[in-house]
Amino acid sequence: MKSLLTTLALTVTSSSLIAQVFVPPSPPAQNTTPTDIAPKQSTSTPGANNGLLGNEIGLFDPTNDSITWNGKTWSAGNNRVLNARFEKYLNEPENLTSESAEYRKTIDEILSLLSPHHKGGPVFGEAVALLPKAALYPGDAKLCDSLSNAIYTAILSRRDVQRTKELMKAMQKEKKRAILDGDWKARTEQDPNIGRSRDSGEDQEGTNSRQSTQIGRGAQSLAYGEHIRRIAEIEASTKTRELESKIKTELAKVQYQALMVQFFVQRRFQHVIMASRFYNMIWSDGDGTLYLEDQSDIKKVFSETLGVSPTVSTLDSLANEAMRDVDKGVEVFSFLVDQNELDSASKRLTESYLVGEFMPSINTLPRFKKRKVLSYVRNANILFSAMEAKDFDTATKTIEVLKGSANDFDATRATAAIAALTRASNMHIMMAKNHLAKRDTKNAQAEIRQAMEIWPQNPKLNEVDRIIESGAPLAQAKNDFDRLFAENNYREVYKRRAEFITAIVGDSEREANMQQVEENLNEIERAIGEAEGMQKGGLPYAAWEKVDEVHEKFPDDPKLNQFITALAPNVANFTIAINKAKQHEARNQLGSALSYYYRAKDLHPTSDKIDQAINRLVDKALITQ
Repeated sequence: MKSLLTTLALTVTSSSLIAQVFVPPSPPAQNTTPTDIAPKQSTSTPGANNGLLGNEIGLFDPTNDSITWNGKTWSAGNNRVLNARFEKYLNEPENLTSESAEYRKTIDEILSLLSPHHKGGPVFGEAVALLPKAALYPGDAKLCDSLSNAIYTAILSRRDVQRTKELMKAMQKEKKRAILDGDWKARTEQDPNIGRSRDSGEDQEGTNSRQSTQIGRGAQSLAYGEHIRRIAEIEASTKTRELESKIKTELAKVQYQALMVQFFVQRRFQHVIMASRFYNMIWSDGDGTLYLEDQSDIKKVFSETLGVSPTVSTLDSLANEAMRDVDKGVEVFSFLVDQNELDSASKRLTESYLVGEFMPSINTLPRFKKRKVLSYVRNANILFSAMEAKDFDTATKTIEVLKGSANDFDATRATAAIAALTRASNMHIMMAKNHLAKRDTKNAQAEIRQAMEIWPQNPKLNEVDRIIESGAPLAQAKNDFDRLFAENNYREVYKRRAEFITAIVGDSEREANMQQVEENLNEIERAIGEAEGMQKGGLPYAAWEKVDEVHEKFPDDPKLNQFITALAPNVANFTIAINKAKQHEARNQLGSALSYYYRAKDLHPTSDKIDQAINRLVDKALITQ
């Protein structure tokens, strides 16, 4: 019974875990991210049940402290709405105003008037008359008005049913009269010519024996047919009226029961009891079965918990049980506060508040007793938030505060979680240091990332920062090497090769790039050296041809560009002839191109490149002819 009440109490709020300490996740495995301690929220599609109270009942799963409501799952330990609402209640003064006292007195009087043990029996009229008075109190939220309107609607429905019964009774009388008239016509009505003598010599005795079966007389008359039609019409109308009467009765019950279930879901248990007793006085037929959608959550809660279909009496008994349970919970809370067992006291009060938020024992609880657990509840919320944010320093300090404020605080699970997660974070940091020592920055970054995910504020991360800062020059050297290599500035790379070799040691890709730089510079220097020798030997055109070939591969080398610039005036006529030949060749002007190549050939007779160009153009000219 208690589990059913707790489940239904979750229709508006979550489970009673405000003052509960953090439930730790399993320690993370090596090279894995720790289990997230934030509240879980799934997004499964809500059911499409739109029937009466079809899909809005919150279900609490005690195995993982989660609440499933409207197709979604929430962590019961981190419900901000509940935290704020409960903390507001802890700061509220006890509700002992004259208006609230008068309201509670009125409700008690209504319940007394409706009680079957009331002297002289229940008094329906006087109880209904007190409902508007109770509805004037703001805390009632006009629920008594809703109840009185439902009672009025039900009474009107009953009166309409009574008038229908009177009409059916009159129709039955008319039906009986029509049957009697029809029977009389069929038995007695005869042809008026029967009994007269006929010239045709017809037998007088045979004529007298003819019955009133001729057309237009007796059972064959139009009047008799009208009686039969009217009887059938009355019968059909009676059946229709009976069906309408049943439908109106059932509809009135459904509407009234919907309000009762709403009171129960809203945890207005006194209103549930009043409504159930009014119900029994309005409908005295003994049918108290609740009309609930077969697949609705509330129907499942009742049927699966109780094993039977819910009834009005079921709601009445559950409401009484809930009220008793709340009163006992408040009594236990007061005792635990006196014993300074604030952890258990806060849990018992939260449970009672969830079930009986509107109960007098909850509303009249002295504020000084609630304030005793307020500080403990706040610190417990700080502990949960710190564990959720993975701030283990704050969590450790809060645990010590909670130990000093409550005799029954159990820090075992929280401290075990902190120890496990701290060790996991430290292990990742240790692995990161090992990778940094081996200059394996990629794996070091992965380990640091996992350490931060487990414990973002781990003090040992500062040690890693210092190690990385001490290795900053090497990182800068790597960046400079990559930039200069991308710019083809091989001279600067070679100039700083001692610095770069220290930074890129062990990096196969960068070491290959450094080797390529050395090979490129060797090729450039070799070409420049050979060109200088040719120039000194009086072969400037051969020298230019040698460096021009290398310049096509390395156009950005400054020393090579400087040498070509210095050599250019001495070979201007040769370079002009070569450039003109290339331009005419590009335009497919073969004759002009050949003439310029031959001019260059005169200047540099030993040029293999010019010979190759002339042969190429000659072959091309022969093909086109």
